Amino acid sequence: MTQTNKNGTLPMRVACAIFFLLFTFLYLYNYQDDILAVAQHVLSQGATHYNRTIGAVIITLVLWLLQLALYAFTGLTRRCHALTYLPSLLLMGALTSASPDILSGHCSVLWLWLFPLLMVVYGFIVWVVRQLESIEPEPLSQGFFTRMVWVNLLQMVVMALITCGIGNSDKVFHYRMHLESDLLDGNYADALRVGQDDAATDSSLTMLRIAALSSTGELGERLFTYPLVGRSDAMLPNGQSVRLAMVPETWLYKKIGVVFKEKVSPRRYLELAHEKGYAKHETHDWLLTAYLLDGDLDAFAHALPRYYNVSKPLPLHYREALVLYTHLRQHPFVVFHSQVMEADFDDFLNLLHSTNDPATRRYELRSNYGKTYWYYYYSHQPV
Repeated sequence: MTQTNKNGTLPMRVACAIFFLLFTFLYLYNYQDDILAVAQHVLSQGATHYNRTIGAVIITLVLWLLQLALYAFTGLTRRCHALTYLPSLLLMGALTSASPDILSGHCSVLWLWLFPLLMVVYGFIVWVVRQLESIEPEPLSQGFFTRMVWVNLLQMVVMALITCGIGNSDKVFHYRMHLESDLLDGNYADALRVGQDDAATDSSLTMLRIAALSSTGELGERLFTYPLVGRSDAMLPNGQSVRLAMVPETWLYKKIGVVFKEKVSPRRYLELAHEKGYAKHETHDWLLTAYLLDGDLDAFAHALPRYYNVSKPLPLHYREALVLYTHLRQHPFVVFHSQVMEADFDDFLNLLHSTNDPATRRYELRSNYGKTYWYYYYSHQPV
């Protein structure tokens, strides 16, 4: 038995290794896989595709090998053994710190000078700790439940939290990259579950959800169950507020049926696709959705009969829009009736115009009707 084992440090080192391997793999596989995917895509200019399983395993093993090398070099075996994992965890934080700026080709150079500086400080701290270890008394007990184990695990937890703080934690950016990965893999059902119960969103995420719903034929059925911003301007990339990271723009325009060289708004783009005869069947829903996103019920009502038989079952949001349109117009172009939906709309209006506290009223509207076109319309239009 070695002197190290006699000193009772083996259980502590095993506990630290298990914590590190589990945390690193799960952090990379379950949380930061999409950030690593977009970073690899941008840095390779789209030549390679990140695999979350292989990537997580390789990075975890490489970082562990780095820790083993540092352990062999520093010889830290007691209350500060966990410090041998610090450079590996800092590197992992740096690898997962890519921000949305990376989409513009602006890669941060912060870590190119900060990491070497931190390693200089780290070297000094290790030297001090090594001096203190020489006068540290022998541990009085051995096993997995000693003070030495808990002290090192506490350090591991603190360093893990530091890693999480360094890595990208922008949940909307995470949603976008996760959704793009699913679209690339053709996992449209999975894409539609990304952040579906979270109110956080942006224009790019709105565009991605429109594309995913179009791929499943549910654009008129489910779009307004999601939080949406940007109106119809968020339907197509503009290179600034609405952009794609990994999905090629050609994939998106194939759904519409044509690529125009002239720069026009997404709504006008969809209208031109119809006027020039390039529109596909699913493009009809894109145009109708553009009118709904803009709250243009008249344009929607005049366009709907061209693509749908209004006497037959219609997608949910189209029915909701027609009920609203019939209510708002004295002489509607399209007359639509549904006793059940009209009763729900009356309840919605009663709640909308109730004398409740404004905050309470908003909460009740969102809770009961937050996934309807009515809620979207009145929350994006002057009441």
